[in-house]
Amino acid sequence: MTAKRVLFVAPGYGNGGIRSWAKKMLQTFSNEEYELLHIGVAYRRAMRGDCGIVRRIVDGLLDLVDSRKAIKAALKQYDDIVLAHITTSGSLGTFSDYVLGWLCKRNGIKTIMHCHYGCIPKDYAKRGLLGMLLRKTMRMYDQIWVLDSKSYKTLDADPRLKGKVYITPNSIQVNQGLEIAPKRYEKIAFVGNLIPTKGIYELVEAVKQCSENTTLTIVGPSDKAVINDIKQIAGELIDKRIKLIGSLPNEQAVEMIKSMDVIALPTYYPSEAFPISILEAMSYGKMVISTPRAAIKDMLTAVDGTECGYLVRERSIEDIVEAIKWCQQNKEMADERCAKAYEKVNNCYRTDIVYDLYRSLYRKAIMD
Repeated sequence: MTAKRVLFVAPGYGNGGIRSWAKKMLQTFSNEEYELLHIGVAYRRAMRGDCGIVRRIVDGLLDLVDSRKAIKAALKQYDDIVLAHITTSGSLGTFSDYVLGWLCKRNGIKTIMHCHYGCIPKDYAKRGLLGMLLRKTMRMYDQIWVLDSKSYKTLDADPRLKGKVYITPNSIQVNQGLEIAPKRYEKIAFVGNLIPTKGIYELVEAVKQCSENTTLTIVGPSDKAVINDIKQIAGELIDKRIKLIGSLPNEQAVEMIKSMDVIALPTYYPSEAFPISILEAMSYGKMVISTPRAAIKDMLTAVDGTECGYLVRERSIEDIVEAIKWCQQNKEMADERCAKAYEKVNNCYRTDIVYDLYRSLYRKAIMD
């Protein structure tokens, strides 16, 4: 059987969550049924990093020109492309989503808009230009993929999107037969980009208020200003109970997660989506303390509908302290939640299961 060719429009550069997901897809997804043809996007934005709105718009337009040329070249080279899988992080990128989606539709290619961000309900309700463009763009696509149930419910409620919205989670390789060892819930880690809206300041303050046996290991890249803020909040506990490690290669970060009791991500980051650090923690049976933002509430809801983590309110130091103390004072119940977290990731987010879902939706899009 000859593999069907799929235009896979996704970032080819940078270190963000969507780039990590795309890199994994390109390495592991293609098989005898589907072959991914990668169209890289966001090169200039990825290389530039943080910049002003004008620079972002200019870079986005230049990237769009390159992506459009690449798609046209692929369509000219191959006459058997059946589908375009277009990833997006929303916001200003919606204009690119519209242009590239329209180009594919004009050439008779079925289209999937894969949304890798969690503020869809808010963006879809906006009255301005971006809100109008988002609604117009989504209605043009054959399928809309989202990461969380809240986004699904918002979009599925629109009669013009009814029946073409699907929840498609991210995935992870899961070691089979993991035994969940009892934990003391004293070793806590934060893994991710160290930006204030990830809740890192609140987490440091919370750990200060916990027992002297409670430690916090902070892993991830940051600028000097945030590092200085963390040191100031931690005070005399820095390099004692609170340690800044900096960035680690992925393999080392995973090994560090395996040595911890709790992974804490009390995020209120506006574009939070489907945090890989939470998936990693669940796959090793660790306790996760986080907020119900984006897909996180879905992730920390067990197969039986109970909790398989601990959800706290955003920006609430008090809630984080309470969560840590609850784990330390109710170790057996906390261990049960960890076991349920492993069951959830193994049954719902394992790579082969998620890829089977992706392929089934590819088939549906092509046949409809």
